Amino acid sequence: MSGARGGMVELRQLEHFLAVAEELHFTRAARRVNIVQSALSSSVGALERELGAKLFVRSTRAVRLTREGEVLLTEARRVLAAAQTARTAVAEVVGGVRGPLAIGIMQNFRRGVTDALAAFHTAHPSVDLRIVQAPTVVLLDRVAGGRLDIAFACVAEPLTGLEVTPLDSEPMVFACHSGHPWAQRASVSLTDAAGELFVDYPPGWGARTLVDAAFAELGVRRRPACEVGDTDTLLDLVAHGLGVAILPPSLDNRHHDSLRLIPLEAPAPVYPTAIVTPAGATSAAARILRDTVLAHQPG
Repeated sequence: MSGARGGMVELRQLEHFLAVAEELHFTRAARRVNIVQSALSSSVGALERELGAKLFVRSTRAVRLTREGEVLLTEARRVLAAAQTARTAVAEVVGGVRGPLAIGIMQNFRRGVTDALAAFHTAHPSVDLRIVQAPTVVLLDRVAGGRLDIAFACVAEPLTGLEVTPLDSEPMVFACHSGHPWAQRASVSLTDAAGELFVDYPPGWGARTLVDAAFAELGVRRRPACEVGDTDTLLDLVAHGLGVAILPPSLDNRHHDSLRLIPLEAPAPVYPTAIVTPAGATSAAARILRDTVLAHQPG
């Protein structure tokens, strides 16, 4: 990566810049990259001189990116991800599959992933599995930005810069308390459901995005009463009659005897799951894990 003044930007400088850009705090960033704060400041200063641009606005209370810094952040992530892929590729040739594998999983992603991870870890103990859980929109951003090698998410369509391997899709269902007037219905329409109070995931979660789109397509509005970021709480709220929900039918409700799951009448939103990896730059470990998950899918 050439600098604006004709020099060369070093990978270490980009790593230092990325740490500060993500932490927005020089002391925390220095701890993250395991150097003293003065050395980190010097490295960032040298990078700014090399590029001929101020990357951070510093004050006694805060650190924030300049516009130039925001542009560099995207490129730094891309360059560092490519460098890590190159290192991993060479290491795989020299000593087999090893090194870190950053994995993202959305909530309630079953589909054989736990069994596959266990099988993968047994077969490739030198791979350091690093697993994070986040909403689909966050997972996709992190895969695209090189911060995740592979993710398991709610995805239906091909995505630019990403490789999407479909796993399954299932019609979503209407969930309510057993004492709800519709609890014994054979089916529920979206139009009828729109008048109910809803318990929802926050915006950006895969299920919420699908449900919002389904109601928008029908041109009807609904009333979210609660937004919660974990499924157990969501199911508890619905099971106690504090609202209804539209959910994937595969959610485990064995501990919710007072919860009823009822089929939705067409057009019902469909909940698609998929494996997401970077397009054209997937590491061997990510490819092997993807194949392992596919082999562990329920029949």
